[in-house]
Amino acid sequence: MTNNMIPSRRRMLASAALLAAAPWQAVRAADQPIRLIVPFPAGGGADVMGRLLAQGLGKELGVTVIVDNVAGATGTIGAAQVARAAPDGRTLLLGISATMAIAPALFKGLRYDTAKDFIALARVAHTGNVLAANPKYPANTAAEMVALAKRTGEPVVYASWGNGSGGHLAAESIRTLTGIKMEHVPYKGVAPLMQDLIGGQVQVGMVDVAGALPQIRAGKIKALAMTGSKRSSALPQTPTLKEGGIAFDTESWFGLFAPARLPEAEAQKIAGAAERALRNPEVIARIKELGVEADPIGRADFDKQWRADIVTWGRLVQQSGAKVG
Repeated sequence: MTNNMIPSRRRMLASAALLAAAPWQAVRAADQPIRLIVPFPAGGGADVMGRLLAQGLGKELGVTVIVDNVAGATGTIGAAQVARAAPDGRTLLLGISATMAIAPALFKGLRYDTAKDFIALARVAHTGNVLAANPKYPANTAAEMVALAKRTGEPVVYASWGNGSGGHLAAESIRTLTGIKMEHVPYKGVAPLMQDLIGGQVQVGMVDVAGALPQIRAGKIKALAMTGSKRSSALPQTPTLKEGGIAFDTESWFGLFAPARLPEAEAQKIAGAAERALRNPEVIARIKELGVEADPIGRADFDKQWRADIVTWGRLVQQSGAKVG
């Protein structure tokens, strides 16, 4: 054996030190908190959903999950941060259909490619939007609204929470599918829309369930129909648009996403933890309090839904001519 094949004392000591440090480094890496980016301000529905998910994920994975609100540009600033993050499972995104399916068609110069820069891990919850009206509006269902518009020839003047929003695009789908005249009044958020809908300044509006539910229960507005594939458990008496003869069943959702380069083993681990957390009866009950449905469908099925929705919402943006103003 030659001299250069015999390990020096210094080299042996260095190797021993590395071996001793390796398990400690692995433990420290495992203990690093996960950062769940919620791309909207604190206090809103997405923030509450993110904190519920963070708590459940943390319990299942045995690590701390920190919610980081990175708001701005309709959720796209926070999404862009996750797209550029290291694919190590330590940075995740609570995405919604607006940021992950509508934004690619709506925003020019988007700083990420939704379909290429992310992978879907879990559907957290899903919901429809409510086609609502002032109590004095003569129609009580979507079918009656369409019949009224056809009979009078007058346009349905409706409000949504903004150009290119899910509510705007859903209402434009009603217009395209039924052939009635509709005129859009965009608002800067749900709160001012609800105020004018209650006050009668606008007669019809597309609003999210969480924002509409208290006012519907108080009798200050009425629900004509729900978007989505099935009735909401929060509004079981309200039919879907499809039940009213309008073939639109696309729904809105919250989903858990990660950077696209995340190793598959890590993706499976996080996805499994999320699904277990979302089947917890306490978490399900808390999510339902928000007026949305906790209904995990499995990672593969959610990925399929997400990618199909990119195509569907993109077509609706093009048909509506929606622009971000």
